[in-house]
Amino acid sequence: MIGIAALTGIYLTSLYSFLLFHILIELLSIIVCFSIFIVAWNSRNYTDNNYFTFLGIAYLYVGIVELMHTLAFDGMPFFNDFNTNVQTQLWIAARYIQSFSLLIAVVFVHRKLKIRLTLLGFSLAAGLILLSVLLWHNFPAAYIPGQGLTLFKISSEFIICTALMLAGGLLWRRRNYFNRAVLFYILLSIVFDIVAESSFMLYRDSTNLFYMLGHLFYIVSFFLIYRAITVTGLQQPYDFLFRNLANSRDLLQKERDKLENLLDLEESMLVALDSNAKVTLINRKGREILGASEQDILGKPWFDMFTPEKIRQTASEGYTKLINGQEELIKYMNRPVLTVTGQERLLYWHTALIKDKTGKIEGSFSSGQDITERKQAEELFKAIFSMSPIGMYIAQDNSFRLVNPQFLTYIDYSENELIGTEPLSLVVPEDKAFVRLNAIKSLKSPKGQLYTYDYRVKTRSGKLMWFLESLTSILYDGRKAALGSIIDISERKQTEEIFKSLSLMDDLTGLYNRRGFLTLADKQLKLSNRMNRGVTVLFADVNKMKAINDTLGHPEGDLALINTARILKETFRESDIVGRIHGDEFAVFMAGSDPDYSDDIVQRLDNKLKEYNASAKKPYVLSLSIGISASEEGKPYNLSDLLDMADQFMYKKKREGH
Repeated sequence: MIGIAALTGIYLTSLYSFLLFHILIELLSIIVCFSIFIVAWNSRNYTDNNYFTFLGIAYLYVGIVELMHTLAFDGMPFFNDFNTNVQTQLWIAARYIQSFSLLIAVVFVHRKLKIRLTLLGFSLAAGLILLSVLLWHNFPAAYIPGQGLTLFKISSEFIICTALMLAGGLLWRRRNYFNRAVLFYILLSIVFDIVAESSFMLYRDSTNLFYMLGHLFYIVSFFLIYRAITVTGLQQPYDFLFRNLANSRDLLQKERDKLENLLDLEESMLVALDSNAKVTLINRKGREILGASEQDILGKPWFDMFTPEKIRQTASEGYTKLINGQEELIKYMNRPVLTVTGQERLLYWHTALIKDKTGKIEGSFSSGQDITERKQAEELFKAIFSMSPIGMYIAQDNSFRLVNPQFLTYIDYSENELIGTEPLSLVVPEDKAFVRLNAIKSLKSPKGQLYTYDYRVKTRSGKLMWFLESLTSILYDGRKAALGSIIDISERKQTEEIFKSLSLMDDLTGLYNRRGFLTLADKQLKLSNRMNRGVTVLFADVNKMKAINDTLGHPEGDLALINTARILKETFRESDIVGRIHGDEFAVFMAGSDPDYSDDIVQRLDNKLKEYNASAKKPYVLSLSIGISASEEGKPYNLSDLLDMADQFMYKKKREGH
């Protein structure tokens, strides 16, 4: 009611004198500006919300420009040379400072304000504006007599209204930093400011109704900001000055509750001791391990109640020396605790000291992980590992970390010689790439997945051994490692080689049989095709073999075949594959040979046969019918085609009488 009466009285003065009306309006707004500055400035050291400090400084300069506007108004005796344009320019300048200050102030709700820099910035801005309007006359025109408001003035009102709306929106987003009453008055002040600026866009001269309403809305806006900062700030200083502090206390309590919840979620025992070794903090996991409630633990002597008797005195004395600075802190250690039921649990502890600002030790904070079951499992593993009849090892970072006695027995090395060396150093060169590939697969695979393969190892004495290995990834000392188990399969491999050779060799001649020849020759042919190398195949049979068997008997026939095989082996290179493929038929596969070599080899074979016949003095002449086929470089063939071509060539020569 008092406010409405005051506004009515001010309005009535306009009926008597508009100049008096204007002076009253402006003086009230200037007083409000200076009052806001005084309150904000004198409370700057006590508030943690720099919004009000920034706004107080801003309103000081709004008041200064407002004062110049008042002194330059038509009818005032101070600046007779100034016209309506100047007073309008000063008015719009004050509104720019006010609106953009309200917008920028939101930034300092929770940021540090550099007061000297802020004062310098406002002083420069206000000084340049006043010089531009009053001295340099280069400020944009705001009012032209006979025409009214300029485009600059109207556009500026739109810009100012936009800035005020943005300021209100940003303020609402940060409403949690303000007292509700203060926020309400500031937002309402911004609303009346926008209404006032809208009215000033519509007037044509100082007698216009919109001009009068604009001033009334304008003074209401200043009254509301005055109410928000000055009155509320003085009547409710705690809420005004320490609103953020109160919020911080609430936030601190929430964070404390959150921290307690996090401590209870931790799966390690967390315990804090004071300088007298009494418990000041224990989390949920700690209570579970000790089997006691929080009331039964907090404030109790740790070593007397929760440390096994066998180490109690030593641990207690060590802690006292630690607190007094007489002993160095051991950050990591294994130490048991005693539960309320008398059971011992082994924990792996990580301890830190709690110190005051002067560096004096006030207590300790420890995190303990229950490793009782893990320790038992480790002991069991060590027993199995050391007593296993299978060779076992653990490799990590490409070196042996642990080997068992059976592994050492296999390879004839001592433990000291192996630990730290590369596992692949024991593997024969031909098998290293294969073993490395499987080791990489094992380390990348999930725990528990086995990779089984065999390879050769050379022992310390130079003996070649075959091992069947099973490899899997494990965690060792908290990091990935490989666990390998090996079995000696050397005898099995030897047996396999015997059976393999028996299945590929001809019993009579010692050459490859048909199966062995075709298997090995086919592999060599594929390799030659990939390398674009030519090959030669020789096909031969023993002439008049049937006559030898019929007249001299099969034993002599077998001897003829044996001698033929010997001559072939002596004639050809070690890399050539020689085989008896059927009865009296023989074949030779020559990789990388050329036509000249083929001619030479046939001539050499003929010479060998002549030497044999001359020295053997048999009742028959040992001779061979020969056919040769060759592949061209860069043109792949299959083995069957080459054999057929050589066979056809041999029979062609037979028909021709060769």
